[in-house]
Amino acid sequence: MNDIKMLLRVDTLANIWCMMWIVHGISGSGANDLPLVQTSLGKISGFYMSSFGGRVFSAFEGIPYAKPPVGDLRFEPPQPVLPWKDVLNANARYTCKQVRSFFWYDTNASEDCLYLNVYVPKKQPTESDNYDVIVYVHGGAFMVGAPSFGGPKYLMDRDIIFVNMNYRLGVFGFLTTEDSVVPGNNGLKDQQLALKWVQEHIKDFGGNPRSVTLMGLSAGGASVHFHFFSPQSKGLFHRGISQSGTVLMPWATQESGLEKARKLAKSLNCQISNSTRTLINCLKASSADDLIVKTRDFYDLDKFPLAPFAPTVEVESESAFLTKHPYKQLEDGDVLDVPWLTWITTDEGILGAMFLVNILDETDKNWNEWSEHMFDYKHVCEKSKKQDIAQKIKEFYFQNETVCESNIKSLIKVFGDRLFNVGFETAVHMQADAVESPIYAAIFAFNKSTATKKVMGFQLEGVAHSAEGVLLHELEFLESPIKLTEPEVLMKDVLIDFVTSFAKNGKPESIGVNWEPLSTENPKYLFINDSDAIQMVKIPELSPKGFWENLNFMENKQAERLRDEL
Repeated sequence: MNDIKMLLRVDTLANIWCMMWIVHGISGSGANDLPLVQTSLGKISGFYMSSFGGRVFSAFEGIPYAKPPVGDLRFEPPQPVLPWKDVLNANARYTCKQVRSFFWYDTNASEDCLYLNVYVPKKQPTESDNYDVIVYVHGGAFMVGAPSFGGPKYLMDRDIIFVNMNYRLGVFGFLTTEDSVVPGNNGLKDQQLALKWVQEHIKDFGGNPRSVTLMGLSAGGASVHFHFFSPQSKGLFHRGISQSGTVLMPWATQESGLEKARKLAKSLNCQISNSTRTLINCLKASSADDLIVKTRDFYDLDKFPLAPFAPTVEVESESAFLTKHPYKQLEDGDVLDVPWLTWITTDEGILGAMFLVNILDETDKNWNEWSEHMFDYKHVCEKSKKQDIAQKIKEFYFQNETVCESNIKSLIKVFGDRLFNVGFETAVHMQADAVESPIYAAIFAFNKSTATKKVMGFQLEGVAHSAEGVLLHELEFLESPIKLTEPEVLMKDVLIDFVTSFAKNGKPESIGVNWEPLSTENPKYLFINDSDAIQMVKIPELSPKGFWENLNFMENKQAERLRDEL
């Protein structure tokens, strides 16, 4: 009974918010006209919203897909939600507990957050509609974020069902004791359970469970890619779209998980012993707010590393999400064989450089000490080699010159190569070799948009990380919606062409564009420069992979050696 009460509750603020949307979107319709869906879990009532182009569509926000992961269920795999008797009023948004982001924070965030949202491109869903489905995983370095990072209004101008979800973040979703007590990856297991929910219930909303495309940006894009390597995800989706995120990017995989768990426990005055069960019991008894406060200690250098807690390779078990490093799986051809669409932007490294642009003198003076944090190699490199590696990086990218404003592009370049480009290029080539399904890869170079600058608050020139994301999804967490310019609207339409056609037939299409799959023999990328300037470009070497591979970090190819040594 308590579980049911918890699932059906809607706080006052959420009700007020919902009523504002209803008044805005119904255009005079009565409450009895609200969309209503019958599922095997119970009835669900939604409300109406309007798309970018003015289309009225039905929205169901705050549908529980798992029991609240609180109390004894903290740090445990998600448990399926129980059915309810009364009508569930799906009109509330939820955010998972998380550290404060540099550009966004939800004061109402809670541990009780395993809810998803469903958007249907018509007023009353019916089973016979059989719409293709896109399930979106938000980004935020596995540490922050919410479904409001990927709103539905742009996509709802097309005949597609859109689903986005919460999943546990930071310590709540990615703490691991590297054993069977807390194997890790609970955030990914949340996503997996949400995908199972879609398979079981999306038909009730008019969706086709046999045509599900999993899509995400940044950590969401890496999450999508991780599902290609989990046996438990087979059959839950049929195509994947990864925006600026793959499993081979250094921030996408966590090392030294047990060491971090012990450090966290010690900071909360837990007894440190050989028993990881005792450690976890103490952390379960700690307050969520205290866990968040202590999480800040894992950012060794203010904003770095990007993802202190992230996915990990688990111990063997029937319920494990991942038991072998994805690099090894790619080598062995052990990867889900479905179409994959992925891209990066031309200046991904702005994400790192923007935090240092006002302290370039300090960055130069502390280069040797800061490098392992900035470029995420603290846990994959012997301590005695770290300063030498820092100097090699500086010599390669700056020719040993002082880091300053005049060579800021070099700083953007090194961040981009290390955190995104190498892992992107390696992943698309290895996956193209490993599967029969097509791999579509692109470089997003559209530089006429200022939307990302407005959101992130930087002034650096270039096409930054997530530049295309703000054109695919409305950022609902903003107090004032971004008003797209005419060039941005045109580019939005092209991107949505690609995404929705891929979700329907496995091939990204738009008028006048022939996007060819990538292969090792034919390393062609779609270069997206403008809505009317899109072409295939052959790029034999997208990033300086050789330089980074020669640093011999114990990751990807060397990851199994690191695990053996531990």
